[in-house]
Amino acid sequence: DKYDRQLRLWGAHGQRALMEAHLCVLGSSAVATETLKNLVLPGIGHFTVVDSARVEAADLGANFFLEESDAGKPRAESVCRWLQEMNPDVQGSFVDREPAQAIAEGASFFRPYTMVVACQLPEGLATQAAACCRGLGIPFLLLTSIGFVGKLRLYVAEHCVCETKPDSELGDLRLTDPFPELRRFADSIDLGSLDEAQHAHVPYVVILIQALDAFRKATGKQLPSNREEKDQFKQIVSKMRRSDKEVNFEEALDNAYKAWVPYAIPDAVQKVLSMAPENGTSDFWIVARAVSQFVRDCGKLPLAGALPDMTASTDLYVRLQEIYGSRAGGDCAAINAHIAALQKDLGVDRSVPAEFVQRFCRNAQYCEVFSFRSLEDEFRPCSPEEGGVDLAEEASDEDSLIQWYLALRAADRFREERGHWPGALCGDGEAALASDLAALTQAAARILEAYKAEDVSIDPKTLEEIVRYGGCEIHTTSSVLGGIAAQEAVKLVTRQYSPLNNTLVYDGLHGKTQALEL
Repeated sequence: DKYDRQLRLWGAHGQRALMEAHLCVLGSSAVATETLKNLVLPGIGHFTVVDSARVEAADLGANFFLEESDAGKPRAESVCRWLQEMNPDVQGSFVDREPAQAIAEGASFFRPYTMVVACQLPEGLATQAAACCRGLGIPFLLLTSIGFVGKLRLYVAEHCVCETKPDSELGDLRLTDPFPELRRFADSIDLGSLDEAQHAHVPYVVILIQALDAFRKATGKQLPSNREEKDQFKQIVSKMRRSDKEVNFEEALDNAYKAWVPYAIPDAVQKVLSMAPENGTSDFWIVARAVSQFVRDCGKLPLAGALPDMTASTDLYVRLQEIYGSRAGGDCAAINAHIAALQKDLGVDRSVPAEFVQRFCRNAQYCEVFSFRSLEDEFRPCSPEEGGVDLAEEASDEDSLIQWYLALRAADRFREERGHWPGALCGDGEAALASDLAALTQAAARILEAYKAEDVSIDPKTLEEIVRYGGCEIHTTSSVLGGIAAQEAVKLVTRQYSPLNNTLVYDGLHGKTQALEL
């Protein structure tokens, strides 16, 4: 299977979501094709490129999905043809019209699509397109690439994820408060009566539960809470060990922290459970409400049921798997009972897929709902107290890329007012660029004024650089931005992993990126 490697990342259900997606791409420049390339290869189902531009000589040096024979042809048609050659599983089409015309048509144009990716759109058109996407409940991704810099902006009114897949997972072993079946299993193993081979193959789950029992008996405390107590707990584990060659005890020491971190429902999950709307009829919100009722009844989330690899005899490991799996299955059955009652109350006839319910239960401790500020709110900035970016603080940080963000916004404002990028119609000399630089500086001043930030000014060097670029798009910059954009698009389409919230600025001059919540 050519998709085998990525199936290990987002599973068959993620690949199915990707293959059922229909992506609309506004624009066909290099940043658009680089984004599409990274979505065509993993198997996006269908894409449609919307653009009326014709292929010019300048395109050939920046866009790797064009060749000399395409000169004068519709650019959307040409890039569509070459992109489809990369993966015969993907369907591609094009619409030979201005993106502005498609946006003016509104929701009726965007309704067939799963997601919209807009490239090189000025703020006014981008805001209109994002508003259409908000009305349809589909994600919107805005890309700008000019010279060695660019930015990426995500927007979706509400993005519900039950598989955020954090880098550091504590797991769900319930060591600090074992459920009855696990408690009986741990108590049934008498370490002192085991021979050397058996002792070296006791799962670390059992070792840690018994060590915690010994710690509680010795100290009268429920869990180790400070450095001294944690060291004492590890000493108990070490004393249970017969030989330095026992790998299972080494694993127990490496995972000792799992035995002293008290069980708690993460804040993000509590937020999801508390905000579950009573009239929400999507699969996510129905299951979230069912889980919320389960938590009210049991005080804990449904057990994930996943058991990590560990040194253990086959018999003990299989028995442990069965214990966790059986408990997780019981919790899932209870969730299904809550779901049935909720659907009856809501008058919902369709059934929630059993696979989704199981997946939600397995990942309940990592579910999260992401809300993004709209483009209208971003372009009408508010104070830090109201949730806006602290411009003064960002501008004082020499590592911040806020200056490039402001310069790119000024370039968009210039383009809306004059119909072309700063420096695009000038010569190469400083005198020829001076007029556009002055106009860009004025546009930047107006943008800065809206933030009402005192003692903050835009670095003139960034504005000079923007004018010097003359609106040109460099393939290397677009390649980086396209790769990041495709990664974020996969997250949004598959509803897995935590998406960027909400803006990324790229500085190719120094090889830096920065995420800003604007």
